[in-house]
Amino acid sequence: MRRLTALYETARRQLIRSRMDLGRHDLALPVAERMARERPDDQDVAELLGALRARLRERHGRELLRQPFPGAGDLVVVRGDLFDQDDANLVVGFTDTFDTATEQDLVISRDSVQGQLVERLFGGERKLLDDRIQAGLRAFRPVRTERPQDKPRGRRVRYPLGTTVPLTVDGRRVFAVAYSRLGNDLVARSGPADLRASLDTLWPAVARYGMYRPLAIPLIGSGLARIVELDRTRLLLMIVQSFADHCRRDPATAPELRVVIRPADLERTDLSVLGTYLRTTRLPGTSADTGIGTSADVGAGTGSQDTGAGAGDSGGAYGRR
Repeated sequence: MRRLTALYETARRQLIRSRMDLGRHDLALPVAERMARERPDDQDVAELLGALRARLRERHGRELLRQPFPGAGDLVVVRGDLFDQDDANLVVGFTDTFDTATEQDLVISRDSVQGQLVERLFGGERKLLDDRIQAGLRAFRPVRTERPQDKPRGRRVRYPLGTTVPLTVDGRRVFAVAYSRLGNDLVARSGPADLRASLDTLWPAVARYGMYRPLAIPLIGSGLARIVELDRTRLLLMIVQSFADHCRRDPATAPELRVVIRPADLERTDLSVLGTYLRTTRLPGTSADTGIGTSADVGAGTGSQDTGAGAGDSGGAYGRR
């Protein structure tokens, strides 16, 4: 009997830890509370419950919206820093050359999400990041290679937009996705159609390599690689709609899509528009009529747009081979 009790307690602790690792602190809390009631003198259980409640308070303090996708996890919008989402896989955007050089902000800006990736997750070791990206890119066929006289700075091998390389960092995945073209003049060019096509290629990579963990994505396209045809609200809608469309085909992609919005971008993002979309659109697992019908509703326009030097405001191996 003692042995069975010990095994049961171990299983419950493992259940709590696994749910916390998946970012489902709300599911771990009832199990931890029951253990604490049954074992009021167990200091380890009390500390575990305290840590869990602290994480929930922190999460709900910055959580702006949570909407279940029936059968396909949750959509969450949070205020904060992408690199603080330590329980989630991350999406970081790249250009089609997968440049990482940030010296003097000539090729990639150090302030971009792409530039911060080097510092925040790779300890400033750019070569380490480069080596991992180049290893992943061996699975893809380049579209062309620029001549040194045409592109003297940065990388010269170009890959199709949508190419996604999953990088393993501390037991989770960072999905590096190409969604803009870096010109030989070091100006990034992209557009709504390019972003939508890249997102549509990203989600299958997440489903295949993401280990069914929460996925955090910034407001991709809004920074130095801005897509000027779309404001921040429409960028948010495009991300959500693309994910929802994918989940109709593959609902087991991630337990949570978490869109991370910087505090500075919040005043230019109308979450009520997203709320209307979620109320009026047929989401995965529902049968309601859609109120916003096609991708053109959130991403009208085609073609490319000059966006500014040194792109990379967000962005692993998957894509058009």
